[in-house]
Amino acid sequence: MKEFFGKVALITGAAHGIGYSFALEAASRGMKLALVDIDETAMLEAAKECSRFGAEVLTCTTDVSVYEEAKASVEATMARFGQIDLLFANAGIATAGSILHIPIRDWEWALAVNTMGIVHYVHEVLPIMEAQKTPAHLMCTASIAGLRAGMAINPPYFCSKHAAVSVAESVKAEVESSGSDIGVSVFCPMYVATDIDNCENHRPARFWDASDPFYNSEEYLTAREAFHKNIATGMPLKKIGKRLFKAIEDNQMYIVTHTQTIPYIESRHRAIEEDAKKELELRL
Repeated sequence: MKEFFGKVALITGAAHGIGYSFALEAASRGMKLALVDIDETAMLEAAKECSRFGAEVLTCTTDVSVYEEAKASVEATMARFGQIDLLFANAGIATAGSILHIPIRDWEWALAVNTMGIVHYVHEVLPIMEAQKTPAHLMCTASIAGLRAGMAINPPYFCSKHAAVSVAESVKAEVESSGSDIGVSVFCPMYVATDIDNCENHRPARFWDASDPFYNSEEYLTAREAFHKNIATGMPLKKIGKRLFKAIEDNQMYIVTHTQTIPYIESRHRAIEEDAKKELELRL
C-alpha cells in the first residue's frame, strides 16, 4: 500500500499513545478515519485534533475484547465509508505481577484485549479487504515481549503478545497464499512514552475484584511503579506515526524500533535451534 489520500483507516486504541500518533499521521495524509477506543472522552479529543487536518472522522466507543462491540464498530465504519483500506489493531493493556501470584482474571484480561482484540478485527476486516481487491494493509501492535523469551514477571502480557505476533503471521500466510494485495506488519517495540501504564483506569468490571489482596500487595504495587517509570522514559511518540507508515509503504513485517532488543531475539532463537538439534544427536 503506497497511496493513502482518500483511503479509510480503522484504528483501535486510537485515543492514546501509539494509536493516537498513528491517527494524526493518517489524518495528515488525507485519510478518512474510524477511531475506536474504550475511552470516549479522550477519543473525541483525538477526533478533534485529527479534524484539524481536514480529515473525516468516525468515532466508535468500543471494548475491543467484546466481539459484538468490535463487529459493530466495523459495521459502522462500512456504513459510513463503504470500505476499509488500513486496519491498525493497536489497542492493548499491561498487567503486573509474577507467574506465582498474578490472578487468573489478569490473564483473561490480557488475552481478551491484547490477543482477542486483534482477532476480532482480523475476523471482520480481512474478508472485507480480500473482497475489495484493492491495495490494503493490516498492522497490529505486539511488543518486543512477543519476540523474546517469556519471563516469570508479567507472563500474561508476554503470552498475549506472542499470540499477537502469531496472529499477524497467520494473516501474512493467508494473504500470500490467496495472492491478495494486502500487506501485513506487526509492531514490536520496547518501551514507548504512551500512557499504557494507566490502563487500569479502563479495566472492565468483569476483569476486576477490588477485594483481592493481590492489588494491594508490595509485588503488584512495585511492579506497577517500575512499569510507570519505564514508560515515562520510553521512546517519544513524535515520530512513531511516520515510522509505522514507512513500514506500511515498505511492507515490512516485523517492526523492531528498539535495536537494543535484538540480542533478546537472537538468544531465544539460538536456544530453540540448539535444543531442536539435540534430537539429531539422540537418534532414539
